[in-house]
Amino acid sequence: MFISKYQVRISDINYGGHMGNERALVAFQQARIEWLKTIGLSEISIGEDKGLIQRRANVEYLREISLGDILNIKIYPVEIRGSYFVLSHEVTNQEGVKVLTGNVTLGSFDYSNKKLAKIPNTLKKILEKEKSQNDRV
Repeated sequence: MFISKYQVRISDINYGGHMGNERALVAFQQARIEWLKTIGLSEISIGEDKGLIQRRANVEYLREISLGDILNIKIYPVEIRGSYFVLSHEVTNQEGVKVLTGNVTLGSFDYSNKKLAKIPNTLKKILEKEKSQNDRV
């Protein structure tokens, strides 16, 4: 499990005065980039000359999110398959209130051959360890 902080910016706000629906994915990606960095990887380099590609995403807004809110984004793996894995996101605001949740399915991608590939062993082991730890919580 990894927790990242994200401050809601003016570019995240829509005409309704709250966070736009697509901006949750931006916050999720920022948290993912930070998490990958802590384990020595990046979205374009997850080992064995592979990168990540987003295959699917869903977001459920639970409360309004406003300009300046500080979001705590908890991410953890919930499913690991041969060429993809699913990261779950639980987001609370600065008051500890859960404001949104979501899942992102990420594929291990061989950009040179333009196709999905098996998750590199190094990343797979990290995902399995984090999933195991989260399953016990």
